[in-house]
Amino acid sequence: MFITLALIAVFNFILPAFFDNPRFIPLSALFIFPFVAFTSYAILRYKLFNIRVVGTAVLIFLLSVVTFSEVIFANDFALIVYRSAVFLLVLVFGILLIRDMLREVEQREKLTTLNEKLQVAYKEVERLSKAKSEFISIASHQLRTPLTAIKGYISMILEGSYGKIVDRAKIPIENVYKSNQRLINLVNDLLSISRIESGKMGLEPEESSIEEIIMGAIDDLKITAEKKKLYLKFEKPTESLPKIMLDKDKMRQVILNLVDNAIKYTPKGGVAIEAQILDSRCRILIRDTGEGMNEEELTKIFESFSRGTVGTKAYTEGVGLGLYIARRFVEMHRGRVWAESEGKDKGSTFYIELPMM
Repeated sequence: MFITLALIAVFNFILPAFFDNPRFIPLSALFIFPFVAFTSYAILRYKLFNIRVVGTAVLIFLLSVVTFSEVIFANDFALIVYRSAVFLLVLVFGILLIRDMLREVEQREKLTTLNEKLQVAYKEVERLSKAKSEFISIASHQLRTPLTAIKGYISMILEGSYGKIVDRAKIPIENVYKSNQRLINLVNDLLSISRIESGKMGLEPEESSIEEIIMGAIDDLKITAEKKKLYLKFEKPTESLPKIMLDKDKMRQVILNLVDNAIKYTPKGGVAIEAQILDSRCRILIRDTGEGMNEEELTKIFESFSRGTVGTKAYTEGVGLGLYIARRFVEMHRGRVWAESEGKDKGSTFYIELPMM
């Protein structure tokens, strides 16, 4: 394309001016067809409608014409060689520059296409996620009612409301009661996740005492710890902690989940809870003498459906939702929760930090 343009310029302007003869002008028409053909091909093949590419091509063409005309009007052989070298350099570098720009345009178009595909994929994932949350919510609601009824009837059977039960049937019925309770807990966890992810769960903050919440959680889990012969204690601060604004029920659930998790994975020793004020934040520590965790487990322990390797081997109950729900509840309070461990068989410490305001 550049060569045909150069030849058109030579036969229309340079040769007629140099020889002072207009008979060269009709010959330029011979180069019109290849120029149009090459230009059309370049526009369709390389999308030369891009203004930067067009501008660069025009600039390179003008420089090529100027340098080529200098070659034509040079009188000295050395000057002709020098100007010819300059012309070739301008032509070569111009072509390379346009190729680079075309490559950049092509890459940008690919990125634009990829971005559009990602946007479509993201919307599809968002739609599927919403459908999943709605399904979980509906299914959980449908399950909770019959499970609650089953729990009530089994409880009445164990209390003797329907007559005395034989001793050999009592233990199996108690096992049914415990299994039913685990299903109820699972359904409640699924409902909580569904409401959190759909944005339907909010906070109901009120002035609350962290110490009272911790003591309430210990009272609820004391029997569980005693069955495993573990200590469960609250190392109270020397001075009472000030009350802070938080959702009491959700924070109680957070502490219950973390303490219950610590009890599950502690074969001997026990669990200690501590609360302290650090600057403008309240920090709660839950230390256990349990199995401990490695670095990989520490990074994944608060993800949904995530359990440590010890949990999957030694403790078969649970599906890994308790710590995920705890993290989301803490984040709703603009706080953070994390875990630390020195390694396997060295215990773990879970931290909760909440803003005082």
